[in-house]
Amino acid sequence: MAGAEPRWRVVVSVGPAQPELRAALALLPPRARAERLRQLALIGLSTLRSAPSAPMVAPPAQAPEPQSGLDQRRERLLRSLAAGSE
Repeated sequence: MAGAEPRWRVVVSVGPAQPELRAALALLPPRARAERLRQLALIGLSTLRSAPSAPMVAPPAQAPEPQSGLDQRRERLLRSLAAGSE
């Protein structure tokens, strides 16, 4: 096809170092996972472009939340990710 833009195929491994992302993506079918990763990449790119002069600094360390609070937060995240893919 003359003039057509070439398509890229990118293989991404989401390992145990990203448990929240991995759990959220595990709920989706494979094609939906790819689309969700594209969406998240665009959000990240937009964030980086919107503040080019801001240094990339980790936020100050906070006291860890109780385990039950972390579980509730993770469940809210999973529900919002699942709702966004429907």
